[in-house]
Amino acid sequence: MSGYLSVGAFLAVLGALFVLIPFEKLHEVFRGMRSPVTTKVGGAILLVGGIAMVIKGITLL
Repeated sequence: MSGYLSVGAFLAVLGALFVLIPFEKLHEVFRGMRSPVTTKVGGAILLVGGIAMVIKGITLL
């Protein structure tokens, strides 16, 4: 059950970073990113998925 918590927390942190860091800074590190919109949408999906996994991990305890 703790796998859901740890992976969910990782995904939530990663998604929050993609949402909160400006696209210009992300583009310096990750040259393959082409669109700021899809980068922010992908970060939001990671954030929501991570939060859902944490909630699922807590309810399974």
